[in-house]
Amino acid sequence: MDFVIETKELTKVYKSEGKDVLAVDHLNLNVEGGSILGLLGPNGAGKTTFIMMLTGLTLPTSGTAKVLGYDIIKESREIRKKVGLLPEGFGFYDHLTAPQNLDYIAALNDIPKAERVKRIDEALSLVGLQDVKDRKVGGFSRGMKQRLGIAQALLKNPELLIFDEPTVGLDPEGSRAFKDLVLRLNKDGKTVILSTHLLFEVGPLCHSIVVMNRGKAVVQGRVRELMEKLMAEEGYRIRIEGKGNLGTFADALRGLKEVKEIKLEDRGILLKAISDISLQIGRMASNYGVEVSTLRVEEPTLEDLFMKYYRKEGISIG
Repeated sequence: MDFVIETKELTKVYKSEGKDVLAVDHLNLNVEGGSILGLLGPNGAGKTTFIMMLTGLTLPTSGTAKVLGYDIIKESREIRKKVGLLPEGFGFYDHLTAPQNLDYIAALNDIPKAERVKRIDEALSLVGLQDVKDRKVGGFSRGMKQRLGIAQALLKNPELLIFDEPTVGLDPEGSRAFKDLVLRLNKDGKTVILSTHLLFEVGPLCHSIVVMNRGKAVVQGRVRELMEKLMAEEGYRIRIEGKGNLGTFADALRGLKEVKEIKLEDRGILLKAISDISLQIGRMASNYGVEVSTLRVEEPTLEDLFMKYYRKEGISIG
């Protein structure tokens, strides 16, 4: 399996008012190529410092890391050639148009002049700013500037894209367009890292997540595997809806050794079991004269996962 990011005990300590501040704490992380990773956690969790180390903008205090096979200390220049980064609060020259700003950034990134116009047009089209390309950026809304920030990250046609708080300032339509763009870029083979405290905004896009708190990776792994682990630990929530004597049926289900909790609701039965007993429930229903219209396992959400592990530290999962 190819990893585009590999970190070993990566640590960053800052000095602040004469005291040591541990921003990133012995982080061990592997990111699979071609995946979408959610780097989740509150402001101050260490996400931005971690990104800055990956892209050579700050040096680690200890530990090692590779990005696209390059060492973050010795080969940071090579990394920056192949990584598109949208840092939080990226700024532009207000007196220039969007293409003029992008042309300046392209020149800084050593993109040949002959290629710049094509790449700039493609980037502006992808983020939906072609229609306003002749306007000066000073007249852009916050959301439009955010989209321009995404465009500059695309200029190098990077193998890896890192977006730090990418949906801040975007209206619902802009946010939806951004998520569609991420899926499109990922389908084209690019690895995408979405760093955010807005779990609900980008979480559903992610194949894997890392939840950071106080510089540590509190939980990390593939979303599917983490969800299955959470269900095994917390129980499988199974919802049953249908016609018939649901009260009697609920009493019968209560007698099953796998059932931990059961609740009779207006429209059906909600139970929690130590395993998925959907097939057994379906077979029992006919014996109790219940015509089942809905029988499904309600999977936990990313919010459930986040709240379960967020305040814990040093958990090994997956």
